[in-house]
Amino acid sequence: MANFSFDRDALIERARKLTPVLKERAAETEKSRRLPERTLADYREAGLMGLLKPKKFGGPEVRIDTAMEVTAELARGDGSAAWVWVILNCHDTLAAFFPEEAQREFWSDPEALMASSFAPAGKIDKEGAGYRLSGKWSYCSGVDCAQWLLLGAFAGMRSLDPPIPDLAYVLVPRQDLTIIDDWHVVGLRGTGSKSVVAQNIFIPAHRTVSWAATGDGTAPGGKLHESPLYRAPMMSFFPFFIASPAAGIARGGLDAFVAEMKTRHAADMTPLARSPAIQLRIAEASALIDAADLLYRRSLRETMDKIFAGETLSVDHRARSRRDQAYSLVLAKRGVELLYAAEGARGLYDDHPVQRAARDLQAVSSHIVASWDAPALTYGAVTLGQNPGNAIL
Repeated sequence: MANFSFDRDALIERARKLTPVLKERAAETEKSRRLPERTLADYREAGLMGLLKPKKFGGPEVRIDTAMEVTAELARGDGSAAWVWVILNCHDTLAAFFPEEAQREFWSDPEALMASSFAPAGKIDKEGAGYRLSGKWSYCSGVDCAQWLLLGAFAGMRSLDPPIPDLAYVLVPRQDLTIIDDWHVVGLRGTGSKSVVAQNIFIPAHRTVSWAATGDGTAPGGKLHESPLYRAPMMSFFPFFIASPAAGIARGGLDAFVAEMKTRHAADMTPLARSPAIQLRIAEASALIDAADLLYRRSLRETMDKIFAGETLSVDHRARSRRDQAYSLVLAKRGVELLYAAEGARGLYDDHPVQRAARDLQAVSSHIVASWDAPALTYGAVTLGQNPGNAIL
């Protein structure tokens, strides 16, 4: 890592050089339904892995808003490859919330990678100096590349009146889990987001952190690292990871559409580049995609600036931030849908890049923290002085 520059421009340039490689490999990635080993090797060779790894464990600890610009560049080549890149990298930030002993275990291998499934689809029961974990978790993107899994688990009830569940995140070596190859989907096909099963696995106490602690600044990692990032509410920035590929995926679809329309002809052999309908679609789609990118970047930059300035993130700010993250996806998706609708029969083929972009954006939008309705309702409620309830903020 020490031989690479982690300056913003240097990172983006290295990502940009990989974009045509990912584009050429996109069909192979979809067919294999996972990230190819050679793509992971390319990421490492380009110095693009471990960008968010804490300085205490030898990482550059690049600011999240800078790192997410890398995601956008990679996504212009292939949405699936970019999605796996951001998922594997973002877990270096999340691992830093755990107790020091767990972090030392994880980073005992400097190249260790982590996949995850946050939903509390399993249960932990206290046993001696740890817990027993059982359950099944889906959507573990990049699991074939990872050595560890971060999994959500139900740990009982914190309160019965009102009923408040006690949720935890646990770190589990991949070798202790059974992988279920069930990733047969419409979009983001190449992410290998398979399911995993735990059967009565023992989890040492130091490999757990409560969901509440990651939200109120009391997670053990907050005392270990200097950066205020690890004392900020995790959900104030985690959704930015999920939304990060959207504008890049859309730009990749736009790139492909423009290239095709420059040479394609209508049935009467009239060049489609002269068609006012095509010209209007390109103008509107590109404006939507630019708006998505600008909205996302503004919100992420402002959030990071506030965190590093030591400011408390207000409910108003967090509600608007969630609105921006989700709506950036709405805009990117609309832009590509305009282009896809103009493709005609050619767009029906699975290997068509505009169709792939539309499918991948649909898949990104399906993530629980990326869908529009919940953040929209939360923002409306907060703006009107109402309680946001149990919204993800």
